[in-house]
Amino acid sequence: MKLVIICYNIAIHEEVLEILKEVGIQNYTRFEKTQGIGKTSGPHLGNHIWPAVNSVLAVAVEDDKKDKLIKQIKELRKRLGKEGIKAFVLPLEEIT
Repeated sequence: MKLVIICYNIAIHEEVLEILKEVGIQNYTRFEKTQGIGKTSGPHLGNHIWPAVNSVLAVAVEDDKKDKLIKQIKELRKRLGKEGIKAFVLPLEEIT
């Protein structure tokens, strides 16, 4: 299994949920209104100077769904350009 951490501009939340649905993923943990500075998307700090914010999803998936999920995220990233979405894949040893 893998843990996929998806960081994205809150403006594309519905598109990200649609990807999860298409891949058949029903379970995730969402961290709302996260802040950060991306290499291509710039600051998302939730303040008056940099008002944008991000969301982060943590998704535990089997390897075959991970591959489908990453493929869909890459396609969305191509369509959106600078809007901002990244995925990080980590090994998941145990869920208790």
